[in-house]
Amino acid sequence: MTARSQVLLCAALLLSGIAGCEQKAKLVYVPEGPQTVTLISSASASTVQQGGTVVMSVERHTAGKWKQVPLHEARGQCWLHRPPPQSEQQVADDVGWAIEPENGVTFNTEYRFDHTRIATMKVKGKVTLTPVSEVPCEPDRAVEGPPIEIEVN
Repeated sequence: MTARSQVLLCAALLLSGIAGCEQKAKLVYVPEGPQTVTLISSASASTVQQGGTVVMSVERHTAGKWKQVPLHEARGQCWLHRPPPQSEQQVADDVGWAIEPENGVTFNTEYRFDHTRIATMKVKGKVTLTPVSEVPCEPDRAVEGPPIEIEVN
């Protein structure tokens, strides 16, 4: 086989390989309407001493329809690589917290494998903690869970 025929054979193989490859569009998910987010919150104790800690827990449930589309069709829209999970068993470290009185609690911000959040009670009296979660692809909307009241002695 001559050098020329080897080059032609390689070129033919290369072109046939390229022709056989399909370019797949990257697929993403866009919401098909508003999402419903529900938070279920709980605390390890309802009464503690001042300076005591409480382990905060939050479950998040998300419902809503998502449509899979090619990325180029999602330009200008909010999109995700996959729809949000329908149920998340522990997200206390992934939600915001509204606190009354405002400086009544400090949170331990160290990473916890169980995704709970530890709150230290700084003031005596009733302290109210309310979990707040963003809604996927609805940047101007947040959802509050049920408030948790802790009596601090």
